[in-house]
Amino acid sequence: MSNKIISWLSDGISEIEKAKAVLPIAEIDTRIAAMKEVFTAPTPTQLKEAMTTAHFATYFGTLLDRQFVKDYESYAGSWKSYTKGDTAPDFRDISRMRMDRYMRLHLRREKAESKAGYLVENEFHYGVEEYSTQMDISWRTLLNDDLGKIREVPQQLAMAAAEFEDEFVSNLYDNAVTQATILALGAPWFGTGRLTAANLAIGIAAMMTRTTPEGRPMNIRRINLVIPPLLKLQADTILSSALMAGVATNDKNVLPGYIAGVYTDPYIATAAPNVPWYLFADPNEIGAVRVARLQGVPGPLTYMKEPEVRILSGGAPSGFDAGSFATGDIEYGVSTFIGGWDSGTLVGVTDFRGLYYSNGTTA
Repeated sequence: MSNKIISWLSDGISEIEKAKAVLPIAEIDTRIAAMKEVFTAPTPTQLKEAMTTAHFATYFGTLLDRQFVKDYESYAGSWKSYTKGDTAPDFRDISRMRMDRYMRLHLRREKAESKAGYLVENEFHYGVEEYSTQMDISWRTLLNDDLGKIREVPQQLAMAAAEFEDEFVSNLYDNAVTQATILALGAPWFGTGRLTAANLAIGIAAMMTRTTPEGRPMNIRRINLVIPPLLKLQADTILSSALMAGVATNDKNVLPGYIAGVYTDPYIATAAPNVPWYLFADPNEIGAVRVARLQGVPGPLTYMKEPEVRILSGGAPSGFDAGSFATGDIEYGVSTFIGGWDSGTLVGVTDFRGLYYSNGTTA
């Protein structure tokens, strides 16, 4: 069928009459029926909301040999290993506090009074929101689904939710606002070096020299390296080498003893050759980024609308009684309840003392 005819079909039912000159009447009638079913909403976006047999012309065609190739696999994030999990009992914000102590001991002379110390409370709060999407298909679509692909809708929705969560958490720390704030802090919070053995050693040393708000040395024992996929080969090479690559003395490689884990965030924004990377303190020691979930709901959930059709007499086609009484649509949905801090300067980073950032702009 020509592009001109396709254009006529897109413009509406009335334009299909123009195609009768090149298509059989029976074919035109079939297309008119399909268009009447599809063009019930005014915009292309709305057209996609209710998937009918007309949306799968290739799948439900008349070819004798049909099969689906393997779906693309998503690159799953691993943020649960380097962020601190939390729960909220409902949709109200939860409050988390830390008490910093300013209590340095001073020499006390005979009959003199002790100098007073004090405590300072720091508070941050965050909550969860619901994020969801849904998909409708007609019962006829299920009937025609001889390869079983449409029946995978719940799995596809679950995958979409997992991908959303990976991107959501990544945006809590990998964003221009957080990066600018950490850059302004300077060393030992920020670096410019690309991921090399020498620059990784600089970052580890920076984490080791962190101090509390009152100036006491912090004890960061475990450090996680978080990288985009582009740096995976580089990180594996650095940490698996017997000798310190790029170091003049070429001594034994001791870096693996300081890195507890290497985790990939596929949503870290990169613009090669400037590829950023992060160091996170163990979340059980310092919760640099906290991710909240609704209490009792550990992850995304998929669901479907209860069928509204009950057969009283006669035989019904498969799937006829699986959806809406009014339209025959079968409705699936997925929701996740997740949240993080929303700071004007650090976005989702709840404790910058547990984070080191390098923008990877210099060798």
